Amino acid sequence: MKFAIITDIHGNGDALDAVLNDIDQRQDIEHIYNLGDNIGVGHKTNEVLETVLNRNDMTFIAGNHDEAIMAVANGEAYPESLKDKFYEHHQWIVEQLDKKYYSFLNNLKRESKTTIEGLNFYFTHYRILKEKMESHISDDPFEPLVEPSLEHVHGLFNGLDADFIAFGHNHVLHHFDDIETIYFNPGSVGLNNGAYAVYGLVEIKDGAINVERIKVPYDNQPFLDGFDEKNVPGKELIFESFI
Repeated sequence: MKFAIITDIHGNGDALDAVLNDIDQRQDIEHIYNLGDNIGVGHKTNEVLETVLNRNDMTFIAGNHDEAIMAVANGEAYPESLKDKFYEHHQWIVEQLDKKYYSFLNNLKRESKTTIEGLNFYFTHYRILKEKMESHISDDPFEPLVEPSLEHVHGLFNGLDADFIAFGHNHVLHHFDDIETIYFNPGSVGLNNGAYAVYGLVEIKDGAINVERIKVPYDNQPFLDGFDEKNVPGKELIFESFI
């Protein structure tokens, strides 16, 4: 069996299209795990949601931006950790967001577990401790980011029993194997310092898990130009921090 992992699209519909086109052209990928942050930061909010919801081969996980945006949309408490960085930007996203997507975004799960050929797989946006799994996004349930090393990632997911743990949130590649568990984050689909998008490809064969990170070139200039064309709030911080 082969499946794909995508994460952190962040409103970049052009990068998403490039990745999905590459996945579909392979014709042997049976499922896609989408690990959250579909929207926020980028400006193609409704386009991204329409694209992913038109698929029938995708499992969805909630990202912190997805949840923070819906806190604004629902008139709920907003995370203090994001208030100085993204509150105005998230308000703008809500103004663009088609309300037909509210139910989908409000009902995203924070984790997914499955067993394939006797191997246990765990999918999440980033680690949330069991006691915080039901906490509101305003309580900052996601664990702080750790440096991409086996030691740090092993500590981050300590206590989870899985052969393979996939996550996103931190936009750089993580691929570590401590014999008992493979930890994998392919990096962000939509936010890279270059004209390429990334996703993960996982193959399970004869009891072994093989993992590959795929880089897909695309024309990122329309995405960059859109920030000025649409007067996206927070552009300076976004470009400095993510692009």
